[in-house]
Amino acid sequence: PKETVLLEGQMPPGCVTHPDLSFDAKRILFSFCDHRETKSQYRRFLIYEAALDGSWVRQVTGPSKDPLDGWGGRVTALIEDYDPCYLPDGGFAFITTRSQSFGRCHGSRYVPTYMLFRGELDGTGIRQLSFGEANEWDPAVLHDGRIVYTRWDYTDRDPEKFRDLWTMNPDGSGQMVLFGGMG
Repeated sequence: PKETVLLEGQMPPGCVTHPDLSFDAKRILFSFCDHRETKSQYRRFLIYEAALDGSWVRQVTGPSKDPLDGWGGRVTALIEDYDPCYLPDGGFAFITTRSQSFGRCHGSRYVPTYMLFRGELDGTGIRQLSFGEANEWDPAVLHDGRIVYTRWDYTDRDPEKFRDLWTMNPDGSGQMVLFGGMG
């Protein structure tokens, strides 16, 4: 194998995380935080896409087609986008703070929650898929096209030991626990 540095010379200094390979193995989605922002509280992760041959990189969330709107026009937390995954219908799913909800177990400290959203790869059509009350993470696509993800549920259990696997259709319908409760 020959190493290819995909982002060399194409991105400013920053942090890359959560890559996802396209179904045709020609592109990759990832989260990126630009470190040129001098105030760390304003640094944010957004979604980018790159060609696996290193020929191009483009921003998917956050450009002019994506107004970074919070739920109901509210923006009480910095909007950040993480964990992208390609969907079989040509769109992508990701987690984000766009719902502008917060974790209730943090007392008076405002800690935003991450909900599952989807969008088109040109940055349009971004909409919320899940409406839970606690963080969701790590979306991926199952062999039948459904999205599988983890959800942190408050169900009077020790929150550090129980994270359920949930599934949904790419349009947000059919949400259910994958194998029943884990508690």
